[in-house]
Parts: sequence; C-alpha cells; structure tokens
Amino acid sequence: MEQLRGGSALMHGQPHMQVLCGTSLPALQSWEDDRLFMTVDVMYVPGGSTRSDRTAPVPLDPAGSGSEAHIAKDDDALLLTAQSQMLVYRALVHGVVEDLRIVPLSSSRGTRQRSSTGSLSCIEEDKETQFVRQRLIEDPPATEQQLRGRRGVADFIAGRIPGTGTHVGMSRRLFSACRWLDELQVKVAREEETRRDPQPDRPDVSWEDAALEAETHAARMSYHDRLRYRNLRGTVREGFEQAERLPWGALLGDREPAVNWPREGLLEGATAETYIAVQASDPVLRSIRD
Repeated sequence: MEQLRGGSALMHGQPHMQVLCGTSLPALQSWEDDRLFMTVDVMYVPGGSTRSDRTAPVPLDPAGSGSEAHIAKDDDALLLTAQSQMLVYRALVHGVVEDLRIVPLSSSRGTRQRSSTGSLSCIEEDKETQFVRQRLIEDPPATEQQLRGRRGVADFIAGRIPGTGTHVGMSRRLFSACRWLDELQVKVAREEETRRDPQPDRPDVSWEDAALEAETHAARMSYHDRLRYRNLRGTVREGFEQAERLPWGALLGDREPAVNWPREGLLEGATAETYIAVQASDPVLRSIRD
C-alpha cells in the first residue's frame, strides 16, 4: 500500500484506482479441506488540479522518494534499494519477462536534478539520455562490449511483463547487488531447511491450522535470525562494486540480452537506478488519452 501511494503521487492529478490483492493458499496437508481465497482492496483516487510547477527542478532525491541517490556511499541505502527491487530482479533473471534487452541511458543520471514529482523522470525529457541515444543510432554498437565502451552510456537491463504493456528494469550495478543478495538469501534458506528436522510424511495425519501456523512462523523467524547475522550490507556492496567486471550474460546466468534497444511507441521513465516503460497502446493509458 505504501508503494501504491507513492505511485499515486506520479499521476499528476489523473483519476485512477489503487488495487491491492492478496491470496491465501492452503497447506499441502489440508488441501482438500481448505479453500483458496483472494482479498482485494480497492480505493478510488479522484483527480485533482495539476500542479503548475511540477517540472521545476528540486534537489536530488527529495524527502520520501527513496534511497537510490545515496547508494554509492551508504551501505544501508544500498541494502534498502536492493531489497525493494528483488521482485523485479527475480522476474528478469528467472525468465519471467519477454523482450529482454539492454537499455542505454545517460551515465550522469545519478547526479542530475529531478522534477517535483519525485525521483522518477520521463526519458523523453532527459536531454542527456536523448543525446547519448542519438549518437548510438548514428553509430550503432553491434555487441554489449561496444555499447559499454561508449562515453557517457549507462547500460540498464529491461524486459516486458508477459500479457501487459509494462516494461521493468534496473541498472547494471543495482542488478549485480540484487544478485549477490539473492544468492545469500537462497543459501541461508537452504541451510535452514537442512538444519530443521523434516516433518514425517504421514498422509493419514492432518495438521491443525494453529499448529501449522506456529510451525511456519517458527521456521520464518529462524530464517530471519540466521540472515540477520550475515553480512548483508557487505554482500550487496560487493555485488555493486563487481558489476562492471561482469558481462550481462554472466549476471543473467548465461542468458544474452538483445543490444537492439530502440522500441516504437514506448513511454519511458527512470530513476537513478531503476527503469519502467509503458507501451502507448496499453489499455492502462486509455483514460488519459481520452
């Protein structure tokens, strides 16, 4: 809900709806007895007057817009940013996206001014990125190595969520930090699974809901306790610093993203470290077009 409210701040007074969904799945031991259910919280957000000064420059990373501006030096900010982007990272690395490609942006994005709407800015209004892309169009790179060798270019990775017109992505260094964090989390989870005594597989015995919840809660708390004593900040910092030494193929597990990045009809936005785009034909934009 906090993320939804943050997104609403970027709607420039356009009426829209915030929809938060949740799902409960029964445990395997009681699948036939329990029922699947979904919760949906819907809140209508009426449109308001558009702020006349919304494009006025403000200091980098205004209050409430996130921690990305500080990740180069602040380990806590880097960890917070990596944790907030883990769903995007896992979608990109585990192949739950289509049209996986490298997206070039200006390398000076981390120090430029932002609009008064927050840290997200429109790429079509980013003159530095437009200049970088024009040079790439005039002399297109054939490989990732050639692209990275161009002056002033930051290579982001992006892909489209299947069945939607939404493209998500992130910078190379944030992706690498997420990768190191993900590997540590998986390692700790496997250690916890090995350490805990496996429950006997007895189909004739059904768990009571309270007992099952207690067991699940205990496993969750044990996992987080073990994770707390790992060097999370040092892990994401190492991944962050190692990013430039590894090609995208290595970061993505031997998957090679496309270098042909230009796309027609794509409305792009980016922060210092993250990327999002919506196809102009996507139904989500219909009310704004009308």
